Amino acid sequence: MGRLIALLCAALGAAVALAGPATAVPDQGTPEFDGYVQGLERNGFHLNPDTAWRLAHQACVGGLPGYIGLELAAQGVIGPGAQQRVMDVARKYACPVQ
Repeated sequence: MGRLIALLCAALGAAVALAGPATAVPDQGTPEFDGYVQGLERNGFHLNPDTAWRLAHQACVGGLPGYIGLELAAQGVIGPGAQQRVMDVARKYACPVQ
């Protein structure tokens, strides 16, 4: 029983410790977000702001796999490796340095 409680406390501690990076995705309308969108455009990805924010969240924090892929495909990010390239660009410009 003691091990179970210790495990739950460790999981809670990890959740609290990792909650800070989850809010590190730049919000729309901030200079950081504008720089991120400009970085996407320099690399040939012209996404609307809502999709760009969801992409940054997916790349930096994680989320539901597959959903963002459909949204990116609807905006022209198609082809072999295109989604991986746009995720790499999002990680480069939107994710904080850890």
